[in-house]
Amino acid sequence: MVLLKGISLVLWLLVIPFCMGLLPARWLPENRRNAVVVFVAGYLVMLPLCWLVTVPCILFVKYYSFRTMVVWFTVLALLAAAAGAGLFLQDWKKDSVQRSGRASGAGRKKWADLKPAVDVRGMSAEVKIEWLLFFALVGWQLYKAFTLASFDGDDAEYVAQSLVTQQSGTMYLIKPYTGGTTSLDIRHSLAVLPVWTAYIAKMSGIHATILAHSILPFLLIPLTYMVYYEIGKHLTAKNREYLPVFMVIMALLQMFGNVSIYTNETFFLTRTWQGKSVAANFVVPATVWLLLWIFDKGNERETGHQGGMWLLLCLTNMTAGVCTSMVAFLNVVLIAAVAFWMALTERKFRILVKAGFACVPNLFYMVLYLFLHV
Repeated sequence: MVLLKGISLVLWLLVIPFCMGLLPARWLPENRRNAVVVFVAGYLVMLPLCWLVTVPCILFVKYYSFRTMVVWFTVLALLAAAAGAGLFLQDWKKDSVQRSGRASGAGRKKWADLKPAVDVRGMSAEVKIEWLLFFALVGWQLYKAFTLASFDGDDAEYVAQSLVTQQSGTMYLIKPYTGGTTSLDIRHSLAVLPVWTAYIAKMSGIHATILAHSILPFLLIPLTYMVYYEIGKHLTAKNREYLPVFMVIMALLQMFGNVSIYTNETFFLTRTWQGKSVAANFVVPATVWLLLWIFDKGNERETGHQGGMWLLLCLTNMTAGVCTSMVAFLNVVLIAAVAFWMALTERKFRILVKAGFACVPNLFYMVLYLFLHV
């Protein structure tokens, strides 16, 4: 039984998201792809897909809405993962044929060149030690997150909502504080991360509270560092030997950032599973990472296209709405400020147009939120 639960967790938290990430990664430039990017992209597909299935079920399915959501989301998630894996294999086979036939590489996807994010070959001893120090720090954080699981007042909403959803088969129709029935909770119903937690709990057979407090940190903490890794690669592009130093600094900042209960570092290690924490520590850094990619001056010369990057930015905006309605708005402000500045410096109005299209999901989210509150 325990083995089956472990296999289910690996399937739904690792394998399926990775396969889903292969879909948007097909439209990324060749020099931007690696295993980390694909895995992060997978969650930028999985969480918005969860929102697109969950919200209609909340609004239009009166009884047992969660059961309906489980069926539809499972089907769509498996189809997306199968499509990603299938297209990957198709591109990989074409690439292998072209390589064996010494055909021209123009226009190839080069999936055969998909490599691990960190390649230790050719590293100096000092750099290897720095990487070992970083992984030791992350390991220590994971150990403490597991053994010193934090409980706070917000868990009475976030985790209890996941548990009520898992056990009742309904969504946002039962008060998590008392267990009594209530009308639809519009304030929280559009931020569906607790429903995603309940879904993983349902599919794995694990109690939602155990999943949130003891298992999700092992996913969300490394996922955040993957985003920081991609940011660090951009910042240290001219001297990659500084990359592990950057990662060590970020790990130390997370460990010693508990200067108040409101810092994102505090949320990162003590409220890892909550929507506000995921938004501050994953969605916002992912937005910064993608903006660095998009507005890299050498990007167009090296890759020739940016469509996949704008697609990921759009998916990141949708992920913000999954976590909390506040960041769905704040992410628009961040993107608008950067796009406006870059449009002025580059003298390209189309930057604002592309940024506007990337923010359309946020606009729809805010209009829906206001409409439901009227």
